[in-house]
Amino acid sequence: MLIRKLHAHERGLYSDHLKRLPEHDRRMRFAGGGVNDSSIDAYVAGIGDDDLILGVVEHDRVVGAVHVAINGSVAEIGISVDADHRAGGVGRDLLTQAVAFARNRRAEKLYTLCLSDNRSMVALARRSGMELHCDAGEAEAFLDLPPPDPITVTQEAQAGLFAMFHDWAEMVEAYGDALTGGLLTRDQESKG
Repeated sequence: MLIRKLHAHERGLYSDHLKRLPEHDRRMRFAGGGVNDSSIDAYVAGIGDDDLILGVVEHDRVVGAVHVAINGSVAEIGISVDADHRAGGVGRDLLTQAVAFARNRRAEKLYTLCLSDNRSMVALARRSGMELHCDAGEAEAFLDLPPPDPITVTQEAQAGLFAMFHDWAEMVEAYGDALTGGLLTRDQESKG
């Protein structure tokens, strides 16, 4: 599974991911109902330039993502994973990368808000050592973050390098297809 930063020109992939979520999952992700495609478009358009969106991208499709917005010393996150990619550690891995990113930007606290009946997010927060406060159907989760260290810096750099090499490999494959008229790809597919 490759987790990588989604660039500004890829925000449409993130929007498409959120729009594919069924109504119940949208309610869980946004801690409330009434989230339609227009409100998702407005939400994605309002994501700041300093915010981070990490995504799990398969075949030019985001199947899991975390939005990290840093405001002062607090990093707020929102995680979403396609139903057919859940229970495989995608949310956990997105959270781990989000923590490293937040620490590397000197955030002191990680925060998320979800509905208290969002069992997946509540369980993930608990497993990650987040402090939970439940009230009136909502759950707030907090995690104190230590300063960055060589491990978090390396973790973020490594994720960036993996993504770069993945993109490079796809580019080389496309170049080979262009030179051979797709003969190499078709030949490999017929052998596989």
